[in-house]
Amino acid sequence: MHWLDMLYLSLTRRQPLFERGWGDVERPLGEVPRFLARSPQAPLALDFVPIGQRVEDASVSSPAPHLPPETRRLHVRRFRARGPLRARLVVPPSWGDEGFGWRARLTDGLRSAGVEVWLFEGAYFGSRRAAGQRRVGLHTVGDFLRMGLANVVEARALVATALEQSPRVPAGLAGYSMAGQMSAHAAASLDLEVPVTVMAPPDNAAVVFCQGPLSGSVTWPALGDDGQERLRATLGRLSVLTQPVPRSEKRAVVVTRADGIVPAGSMHAIAAHWGVSPTVVDSGHLGAYALHGRALRRAIVASLGLS
Repeated sequence: MHWLDMLYLSLTRRQPLFERGWGDVERPLGEVPRFLARSPQAPLALDFVPIGQRVEDASVSSPAPHLPPETRRLHVRRFRARGPLRARLVVPPSWGDEGFGWRARLTDGLRSAGVEVWLFEGAYFGSRRAAGQRRVGLHTVGDFLRMGLANVVEARALVATALEQSPRVPAGLAGYSMAGQMSAHAAASLDLEVPVTVMAPPDNAAVVFCQGPLSGSVTWPALGDDGQERLRATLGRLSVLTQPVPRSEKRAVVVTRADGIVPAGSMHAIAAHWGVSPTVVDSGHLGAYALHGRALRRAIVASLGLS
């Protein structure tokens, strides 16, 4: 396991998950067939305000259902391309992303390739934390499911919005880790040909939180005697492998060979499901993100058809 993965795990285990048990899981699960079915998506009405050189912010009420009031405001940051605009890219948040710093650093080099980058802050993190929540410590499994559903719904809506912007250029999706899984769900469920790049993605969250090292952060006693089996079954219902392949031929999977958090086999399973040969980065989960940004950006540029 890469040393950065070990450092990350030592920190995240201090943030217990699901201390309040299951919560309401049936309501978000009941919405999954509607929101993950392939369908059109209405754009959002975003009014961007400049906050820096070629950087703008906007906020709007989230189109995702059943979010608690303090998590409902969707915050979007747009980084304008440097030079002629060639494409727009929506990048969902990874697990624990609070603010935009890490993703802004990873995607900054894309702007010189003519890519306008749209980042959004995910529900339950940063300024959208639930009441009483400490950092990434989501209170219940129901909160976790609502978070994931919100990421997919918001990513879909932002792609539809980006496609309506002037001048009209292609819009794609890219995401790392959990954001890769959410990007895969969004691309597969949109009735559009959306280029998509998923990097170090789990095909479902159970491979991380039930059988991976992050399972140590789950408050298992709060989930009952059959908690592990039930959580694995619940999260397994939301696998990328159960969805259709995205309509676009421009789809890419990046596998991190020495990953200590997401099993590489889960990433390869998505690549096989999509019928693509993955790009392999010889590093860990955090190592690839922090130290191999150039390789990740190359995969995104190729997926967008700009290389």
